[in-house]
Amino acid sequence: MERRTYYEILGVAPDASVAEIRAAFRQLARERHPDRFSGSARREAELEFQAISEAYNVLVDPQARVRYDQSLSGTTATARSNPRELAKAMVARAIVAMKNGETQQAGELLAQAVAHDPENAKARHLYGLFLAQHGGRLEEGLRQLDQAVKLDSMNVKLLMDASRLFAKARMFARATRFARMAAELAPDDPTVESWLLQVEEGARRGDVPRG
Repeated sequence: MERRTYYEILGVAPDASVAEIRAAFRQLARERHPDRFSGSARREAELEFQAISEAYNVLVDPQARVRYDQSLSGTTATARSNPRELAKAMVARAIVAMKNGETQQAGELLAQAVAHDPENAKARHLYGLFLAQHGGRLEEGLRQLDQAVKLDSMNVKLLMDASRLFAKARMFARATRFARMAAELAPDDPTVESWLLQVEEGARRGDVPRG
């Protein structure tokens, strides 16, 4: 008999979010907990519950999940063979989740996307914004945005978002540099021009721009 994957044990798709994995685990824990059985059935339930717990612990840990996905063989699922495609799918789902107000799920999906493909600039961009705006983790958000800029330095929106967040953190040199990079790429954009003037003035005064 072929050994089941952790996804199959929990009954979730390979691109399931952490929230979906947790929900599946809770349901299985209620249905298959060893305390619900007796005799030989209890021993079987204990073994099954051990497998369920092991699957859950791996799949809710972003780094452990990436290593597990990479260890899976076969070509039956894109998630098993192409982490970059999986990351793209997770970013798309995160955007939908954010639009629907499901911020926790969006954050989990973005974290997974970055873990699966650290060179996905869009994933790092959106995850950085999420951490700063919803996760209360500005420093980590700035790190993600800085990496995103290194990966996609021609993206005006990314440069503007990064500039604004670095200004918020009172890191004016970095904020100004990103604003100037955006202005060079979009010299006729009044929004970019206005922000550059604000961040340069803010840097001189030591005040966080309002723009």
